[in-house]
Amino acid sequence: MNESVEGAGFAELVHRQLGAFSRRQALLHGVSDRTLATRLRSGRIQRIYRGAYASFSGPVPWETRVWAAWLAYGPDAALGGETALRQYGLTGDWPTEPIHLELPHYRRVRRQPGIVVRRSHDFGNRLLGNREPPIVRLEVALLTVASRRSTTDGALSVLLDACRQHRTTPQRLLSELSRLPNLPRREHIAHVLRDADAGVESWLELVYLRKVERAHRLPAATRQAAETLGGTTIRRDCRYDEFGLIVELDGRAGHADVTSQWRDMARDNAAAINAKVTLRFGYQLAGNPCAAAAQVAAVLTLRGWRGTPTPCSPTCSVSSASRRGA
Repeated sequence: MNESVEGAGFAELVHRQLGAFSRRQALLHGVSDRTLATRLRSGRIQRIYRGAYASFSGPVPWETRVWAAWLAYGPDAALGGETALRQYGLTGDWPTEPIHLELPHYRRVRRQPGIVVRRSHDFGNRLLGNREPPIVRLEVALLTVASRRSTTDGALSVLLDACRQHRTTPQRLLSELSRLPNLPRREHIAHVLRDADAGVESWLELVYLRKVERAHRLPAATRQAAETLGGTTIRRDCRYDEFGLIVELDGRAGHADVTSQWRDMARDNAAAINAKVTLRFGYQLAGNPCAAAAQVAAVLTLRGWRGTPTPCSPTCSVSSASRRGA
C-alpha cells in the first residue's frame, strides 16, 4: 500500500489485520474503487472474498483468510464452529476450509464460496469479551461442533478431547448447554458430560464405563487417580484400589510412539512390583466390551471380590466366564 495516498493509519490497520482489509475500510481511508481495481490488475493486491482483499500477492495464510472472511460480513459477525476451535488453538483435526462464521438471526446476507454462515437468535450472548475479530466462546463452539458431527462417537470425542486437554471442564460445558435448549443431541450430550464430570476423559473411557463396568455391574473404579512414579505424578485411567487392579485404556493419542510405549511398560512394571495387576485395553474394546468385562471380573474375583458380574445379554461372554468360576 502507498502510505502517501492513504496514510499510515491504513497501513497500521492492514498490518493489525494480518494483511486483510475491506473495501469499506479502503474507501474510508481515501482509497477509491478505481485505485483498488488498478492494484488488482497489477497484482499488488488480491481479492479473497467479495468486498475483502489481501494487501499482497501469492499464497494467503489461513489467519489472513479468517480476517478477510470476517471483514466480508462484519462488523456484526463472529468466528464460530471449527474455525473458532482452530483459532483457540485446540488440538484436533480442524479443517482450514471453509471459514465458519456466526451472524445475528435478523441478518440476511449473500453466501460466498469458502465461507459457511450460521445465524443465531442470541448472537450477542455467545461472544467472548472484546476479541478482534469477534469469536464465540470456546464452550459454544465445542457444543455447536459436537452437535453437528455425523456420528454420536464423533460428537462425544470433540467434547471429551477438549476436557482432556484441560481447555474447558464438564461443568462449564454443562452450564453453557443449559443456555442452548434447541441444540441437537442435547440430552445425550448432557449425559456424557455428567460422566465426564465423574472422571471420564476420552471416548474409550466412556465405552469402558458404560459398556464394561456399568453394563456388567462391576465395582466402580476410581478414575484419573494420581500417583507418583519415579518422582513424576502420573494418572491411572481406572483403579480398583481394594483389589489391586489397574485398568489402562490406550487410545490413539499418547500411546502410539515408542517413547509412550516404553512409558506404559514402565508404569505396568512399577505396578507389578507393588503387587498390582494392570489390564490394558485399546480401541478393540468397543467391538467386544463383554470380553473385557469377563477379564476384569476374573481378576477382581481372584483378588477377593465377592460380587458376581451380570451378563448384559444372553450371548454375553461374562455369562460363560461366570459358569467357569472365573
